[in-house]
Amino acid sequence: MAHASVASLTRIIESLLTSNSPIESLICDHRDEFCALHEQVSSLEVFLKNFEKNNVSGEMTDLEVKVNEVASATEHTIQLRVTEVVLANDEKTHERLSDTLQLVAEDMDLMWKESTKIQDKGKQVSDGSLVQDFSSSTNNILNVNNNMVGRDDQKECLLEYLTGSYSGEPKVIPIVGMGGIGKTTLAKEVYNNESVPRRFDVRAWATVSQQPNIKEVLLSLL
Repeated sequence: MAHASVASLTRIIESLLTSNSPIESLICDHRDEFCALHEQVSSLEVFLKNFEKNNVSGEMTDLEVKVNEVASATEHTIQLRVTEVVLANDEKTHERLSDTLQLVAEDMDLMWKESTKIQDKGKQVSDGSLVQDFSSSTNNILNVNNNMVGRDDQKECLLEYLTGSYSGEPKVIPIVGMGGIGKTTLAKEVYNNESVPRRFDVRAWATVSQQPNIKEVLLSLL
């Protein structure tokens, strides 16, 4: 599950760095930051893939739980900040994106150091050590105000379609668009809206990478 979240974050960053992406020209001032972050996240992805493969118990460790939490929040927040740049493209939104990337880089560096400790010692970190040592920037990322900017009409349209009258047939609601424009952010805004749990008895969120592990996806839904 942690590997899937980090893999998804890696793909998001790669899509933003793609030379033919319309967004690339808007975030060119942040390219070095994104490239450095991509290197960090890619290294962490490789480690987690091997770590999960060798984890015979199948239970998530403290490290994996925290990595999964931070990677998911990071992906959400980066997409939000990039969407703000696309919509406004002013000095304030670029500053907010730079600040976010700096916080993310600090957390990824700390997670990599923790993974290095595991590789050096050949064992898992002790219970609670990662949580206690995590930088304050992690809490800033996880607790950031993630309200969408300029997408209220789209969100309300999706909510109305999702929570409206039920015909008895399953609904599939696609959200399409170029990579990094904020599709996941919009979906999470809808998923976390207070009207959704009132309409549905059960709801679940799963991250599916380009090469998904079906077992991981199903376990994440439990």
